[in-house]
Amino acid sequence: MLSFSGNQPGLDVDAIVEESESRNETIETRSTRSKKKSLVWDHFLEDKDDEKKVICKHCGASLSRVKGGGTSHMRRHILISCKSINNEDRANILATQGDNWFDPSNFKFDPDLTRGLLTLYFIDAEVPFSAIESRFWEPAMRSLRPEYRSVGRQTVREDCVAIFKAGCSVAMAELEELDSRVSFTSDIWTSSANLGYLCLTAHWIDKGFHFQKRILAFKKIPYPHTGEAVADLVEKIWNDWKLDGKIFAITLDNSSVNDLAVRYLESRLSEKMFFGASHMHMRCSAHILNLIAQEGMKIIHKALEKIRELLRHIGSSGSRLQVLNSILDELNLPSKRGLTLDCPTRWNSTLVMINEALVLKVALKRYVNASTMEGPSP
Repeated sequence: MLSFSGNQPGLDVDAIVEESESRNETIETRSTRSKKKSLVWDHFLEDKDDEKKVICKHCGASLSRVKGGGTSHMRRHILISCKSINNEDRANILATQGDNWFDPSNFKFDPDLTRGLLTLYFIDAEVPFSAIESRFWEPAMRSLRPEYRSVGRQTVREDCVAIFKAGCSVAMAELEELDSRVSFTSDIWTSSANLGYLCLTAHWIDKGFHFQKRILAFKKIPYPHTGEAVADLVEKIWNDWKLDGKIFAITLDNSSVNDLAVRYLESRLSEKMFFGASHMHMRCSAHILNLIAQEGMKIIHKALEKIRELLRHIGSSGSRLQVLNSILDELNLPSKRGLTLDCPTRWNSTLVMINEALVLKVALKRYVNASTMEGPSP
């Protein structure tokens, strides 16, 4: 078992991935509320059959009841390990109950809890692992708690990966127990290094009739991005997650590559799907809406192209942007650090660009008049 204490450097993942059997029939609410001074008890019930145990209300995990009323391990479970509480809910718990949980009058430093919360902070805030090696990190933390001892960036990375793997294990267990079908959405992104990545997200209704969704994979897809390559990668992800026989539909953009990918998947999976997989491809409504909007905007494409050209021309040069900011200053308008250009696949970004151009209309005209460049039509 991995632990923070002693010579073991790893995160205590066992507490995260451990699945306790359902024991609802053995749970009983404690009769005397006055004995539970800590709000952490709002998340636990006593075990009817074992007075030395408490049961998490969220996931059913069984924890030891510490003699003397200590609740540090219970706080650690709720804030780090509980598989049924997501990061947003944890943040809400801390926001509403944190003052009680960390009351200075009865506070006891828990290095496991501190390290676990810092790991969640690195994940939630998308902070580089190297931040923990800043020369001011440990002094700042020790000014709050002298007992604090920092770890290195590699340890932070390992802790984050451990929580990620634990989350994957929990999600896989949920999907394995699922009686209903699962639907998917997918898209492909190109990085700044011109590498393609495919993201696949699962959507389903759980046993409690709650909508659930999880990103199953974000994987590099080999070039060229053919329909067969997309189908092969999607099918591999489904197999890795043991989703054979549970697939209902997949939503993709309306591209010829995706049409071909779906045909490949239909031919391979038709026998295991409802209606011979004829319903498998759900076309992306947002993409359809974008195509409709783009078609409608063709009537003003000349004006739009002039706006794009002017904004791109000014925004691509620091000196030109400085000239525009001087004009804005004369007009008592706020200066601009950059100019907004639209994205061809997002019609609403064109609206944002037009709105900004309208706000800057007078300034842009003055800029054009002071240069030899033709501006947008009035």
